[in-house]
Order: sequence, then C-alpha cells, then structure tokens
Amino acid sequence: MKKAIYKINTALLLLVGALSFQSCDNMLDIDPKDSVSDDHIYSSVKQFEYGVLGAYTQLNIEYNTLIGSIMADDCQLAPTNAGVNSYAVNINRWTFSADDDILQQIWLDYYHSVYKVNVLLENIHRVPTNTEDEVQKLSELKGELYGLRALVLFELHRIFGQSDYLGGNASTIPYKTSSNVYEKPGKLTIGEFYSNLWKDIKYAQELIKSDSNIRLSHDAIIALSARIALYQKDYNKASEYTSELINKYPLATAKEFEGIWEDTSNTEVIFKLKRNNDDKIRPNIFWYDFSSGKSLYYASKKLRNQFDADNDMRYKHFFGVENKDIISKYDGSAFNDRINDYKVFRISEMYLIRAEASLQLGNTQGATSDINTLRENRIKGVSKFNTVALKDILQERFLELSFEGHRYFDLKRLGMPLEREDYDLAVDTDELTVQPFEEFYQLPIPQKEIQANPGLKY
Repeated sequence: MKKAIYKINTALLLLVGALSFQSCDNMLDIDPKDSVSDDHIYSSVKQFEYGVLGAYTQLNIEYNTLIGSIMADDCQLAPTNAGVNSYAVNINRWTFSADDDILQQIWLDYYHSVYKVNVLLENIHRVPTNTEDEVQKLSELKGELYGLRALVLFELHRIFGQSDYLGGNASTIPYKTSSNVYEKPGKLTIGEFYSNLWKDIKYAQELIKSDSNIRLSHDAIIALSARIALYQKDYNKASEYTSELINKYPLATAKEFEGIWEDTSNTEVIFKLKRNNDDKIRPNIFWYDFSSGKSLYYASKKLRNQFDADNDMRYKHFFGVENKDIISKYDGSAFNDRINDYKVFRISEMYLIRAEASLQLGNTQGATSDINTLRENRIKGVSKFNTVALKDILQERFLELSFEGHRYFDLKRLGMPLEREDYDLAVDTDELTVQPFEEFYQLPIPQKEIQANPGLKY
C-alpha cells in the first residue's frame, strides 16, 4: 500500500507542481512558483475562472471521511490491512504519533489548497473586466474563493484543532490568508479562528449567487455555515441556516436514495465534488485497495447491528450484499465501479443539525419532529419518537452519516468518549475506550511542521 500511496502522491505533485518534501524551511513546504502564479490566468475573467477551477484539483477533503470514521466506531480494521503495506492502522488503533505520514499528507494537501486560493485572491485585481456580466462573474469567483478557504480550513480545524467543547480559548490551527510561504503563523485560539472564518463566510454569502451543486454555491455556503454554527454552539444560527435549506431540498424516495450513491440522482445533494479516474483521492480508496485487491476497513459490527436490516433502506446501500462487513456506501457509480462523487453536504445532515440545535434551544418538539421525519423516510414502518434526547440525535447521526466523516468529530466536539465493542477490535489487547482529552483523543499537528514552526505547538 505504501507503493500505492507513493504513486498517488507523485501524481498530485505532477499535477500541481508545488509541494516539496525535501526541507521544512517554510511552513507549508510550497514552491512559490505555483501554477496559479501564471500570468495568463489573470488575462481575462474566463482564464481566471480556469484558475479557480484549478483550486479544486487538490481539494482532498475526503481525508475528513477517513479520519472521522476510523478514529471512532464506524469501522473495524480488515484482517488484510496489516504488515508493511498497511494503511492508517496506527490511527485506527489509537497508537499514532506526530510523525504519522497520513497526518503530514493531510496538513500539506489542505494548506496547499489554501495557498492556491490565497494567490488567486491576492491577484484578482489584475483581471480586466469589460462588461457588467464580467464584473458580476468576477465577484462570484471571488466569493467562491473565500468559501473554499473557509471550507478547507474548517475541515482542517476539525482534524487538528482542539475540541470545541473546551471553549473559545482552546487552541487550533493558523487561519492562513497570505500566500507568503516563509511566514510562520502560530496557533490561534478557537475564538480567533472562528472570527476569521466567519469573515470569509460572510464574503462568500454576499458574493455567491449561483446554484450549482458541483461548485461552491450559495446553498453550499449556507450548509457550511450551519455545520460551523453547530460546532460553535450558535444554535440560533444553525437553526436559521438549516431551515432555509430544508424548505428547499426534499428527502429522497427509495429509488432516488439509491441513485445518490450511484451518482444518478442529485436529490438531497447540496454540494458534491465530482470525481473521475484522474482523482487519486476518492471516498472509496480508504476502504479498499484497488491495486492489491484487499479490504482495508470493514464496517464495525457495532454500527451494522444498529440498523433494521429488513426495513431500513440505508442498510443495503451502506453494507455489502454477499459480505455484510464490506463498506459499500461508495461502491462505485452506475458508470464506473471504482468512482464516486464525494457528497460534502446532504439535506439529511441539515435535518440532524436542526434537530440538535432545536433540542439545545429547548424546542424538544421541533427536534423530535425532525428526527421522526428523517427516520420515517428511511425506515419502513418505523415507530415514532414521542420525544428525543441528545443520545437519540447522535444515534441517528451515527447511522445516517456513517462513513462520511462525522462520528469522531461529533464525539470530539461534544467532549464524549471514543468507545468500541470488543468484537470490533483488531486484537484483544487494543483499547476499548479513549476518554475525553486523554492521550490519543486528539490528533497531533505533524512533528515536521512543529519543528519548522514551534509556534504551532499546543
């Protein structure tokens, strides 16, 4: 698997021509001569749009799917994921260190995406506009860039930042708004981070008017805002943002739900990243190594056993037919059995966010209604809740959003323990539980980055 990962990384390096792993003289190990510095990009609005599209090329936020799933109880280690070709085993078994290659790769990939966005924002004034339509288009592209920066940095905060449960004075990652690769910004408080984040979100909300679901649209920014508000415990905002989307997007029928995972239906999909054979980082590569033909991670029995296998329409789409251990949520599209678009925001998440926000605001009836609505859509003949508690909402998030990168981050933001069942352990001697804020509850910032910039150390 290490050879496969090397090939993936090499392809990315050739694509963007930007990362250097030979030194840690600057924060991000980025060659300042990046493709987004090409003067041609700034010659017209059309060419600049190509530059913005290029900012999506290394948007590998699927890593949040990996971390959010294997750090908690979504998955169990497949027996074939062992030895010298193993993948992310130390993260799954809670034996990782700050030298872990995957953590380093995530840091570099995400900050490189931010670097590209920052270069484009710093040079947008160079783009000539000759018509009102071009002025409007350039304004939208600017909003899209602010939104991309907010999305990537928030996802990086979820991985490396301290728990939001600890409050605004806890530490998190730098909010990088400059393309200066020799700058060494230190850690921020979570409060400072969110202050910067909401500035970008505000710009994106004001400037983006489009309704595409394959690029950051107005609705995608509203969905991102709802997710951020939930983490920040701004439940009024979370309720407001989710209601705007719930009033617009219906839940899927059984046929449409199947189509979501085969990429033949966009029902429920607010924003997704298109994926094809050229994209080496995709949702399904984390569970199955196509080069060797071996499984890397199975669905945990703890998760699978909590579905109604006969009546819950999610069951047959999330787990294998012949082997129920197999994660089949990203089993391939109707056109390619190895490719799936990455669904970043779906309307079901908005129902779950609004339910949690309503509960925290004391509106138990509203929370119960949202959970019942989602469950009645997914499960044939399901009994209604008379009233829901937080554990019921988290349970439904566990089921609905499994393998989408939420479980670990949900537990982390709420200061709750990571708990597994003994039958899901890789070996009997592995830990069943990591208590909040113990060693291995928090992923470390990569050691190479701290060596280059001691100000990052928490």
